[in-house]
Amino acid sequence: MSGAPAMRERPLRPARADRPFGWRDKVGYLLGDFGNDFVFIFASSFLMVFYTNVAGLDPAAVGLIFLIVRVIDAFVDVAWGRFLDTHRASPRGRFRVWIGRMALPLAVVSALLYVPMIGDWAYGVRLAYAGITYLLWGSCFYMMVNISYGSMASVMTEDPAQRSALSVWRSTGASAAGLFVGVVPPLFIYATVDGVSQVHPMNLFLTATAFAGGALVFLLLCYRMTNERVVVAPSAQRRGLGTVLGALSRDKALLTLVLANLVMMIGQFLSQSMAPYLWLNYFNNGQLSSIAAVLGIAPVLLIAPFATRLGRRFGKKEIAIVAGAVATGMHLLTFLLHVTNPWAFLGLTFLGNLGMSLFMLLVWAFITDVIDAIDVKTGSREDGTVYAIVVWARKLGLAAVGGLSGFALAAIGFHAGQATQSHETVAGIYAIATLGPAILFALFTLVMWLLYPLTRARVEANAAALASRRAAPVVVD
Repeated sequence: MSGAPAMRERPLRPARADRPFGWRDKVGYLLGDFGNDFVFIFASSFLMVFYTNVAGLDPAAVGLIFLIVRVIDAFVDVAWGRFLDTHRASPRGRFRVWIGRMALPLAVVSALLYVPMIGDWAYGVRLAYAGITYLLWGSCFYMMVNISYGSMASVMTEDPAQRSALSVWRSTGASAAGLFVGVVPPLFIYATVDGVSQVHPMNLFLTATAFAGGALVFLLLCYRMTNERVVVAPSAQRRGLGTVLGALSRDKALLTLVLANLVMMIGQFLSQSMAPYLWLNYFNNGQLSSIAAVLGIAPVLLIAPFATRLGRRFGKKEIAIVAGAVATGMHLLTFLLHVTNPWAFLGLTFLGNLGMSLFMLLVWAFITDVIDAIDVKTGSREDGTVYAIVVWARKLGLAAVGGLSGFALAAIGFHAGQATQSHETVAGIYAIATLGPAILFALFTLVMWLLYPLTRARVEANAAALASRRAAPVVVD
């Protein structure tokens, strides 16, 4: 039982008599991340190469754009999460309503990121257009949809096992989207000219537009198929944003999860952002990235049916430690072998992805565990704010990848807009794509092992404490 004042407790209760949690909610939630990642993974995979190879922007300048936008996100993400926690919910829910409202603007801006004629503009105009559209995409429309979507999981059900199931279904949707994004676009956006694999600007724009349209459809299906069943009774004493952030900044579980997510995202997306350069320049076959995408996502889809039971049996923290260790070992081995055969490289990539698959499937359930732990200690739930902080850390990791990738490409002598690169540059691309993730996954493993406090026993104890609190009468002064 929390030692927080009774007047600040906000017990969870059923929102209304409604259909029980079931398959429709799981499939709808899966479709939400499927739609989100139709634009997010697409941007993670192809936006950097669009900026350098089509727009002709300097990699260091692109990295700076990514970093500036993520600094802005530090404010807007948390502000939006706090808005979701404190505004009056509509009859259609507190969180899901914003998925329906913002799906169309998100789709439009997602397509406008890749206009093919940008290469004909003056350099300053190209740079400004890239910065403005990326800001609108990442810090406005995608942010509003994604934080609303992620925060919704805690009010779809209050059962920890069902929340873990939602995390698995969400991650399965993300993996399916990643598979689709990885396989289909390379078949259309790459062309071989004089024996050199290159990006086709118009095909990239048309493909991006098609994926943006798909995202719109899937997000609207998510809105229609899901339901919010749990509401938080209004607090008798609402805390200000500064007070909330001050308390959260001292929470070890949240801080550790933020750090682990940041490191994991940098490692994961560093490999992903370098993949187009690796296949274009090191293996000289951009279309092989389709097969690489299949082997990158396949482990997640194979393990998904067992993830919830494994998490319940061994604990999410414990699984994360093993996952990080396996991923570290395989990426380090790939670097040391300096593989030149693309099929051998694909095999090692598959084994490396087995490592992080379990963590990726359960990562969103970590957030609800942290929210519950904070509720036990303080008597206050901050679903949207906590989710926004974790998402900001993940987006910061993505921006760091953009900055790190851009600066690293510049450091190894990569020339934007040039079809071929020097031998030293190509060797540097291979090192960044293999050794970089190995180091970061090793750090992730140490963080989860030594610092993250929510073991399986602690999570179960928190769930029991909250169940006891909800069963007790509410005291209001």
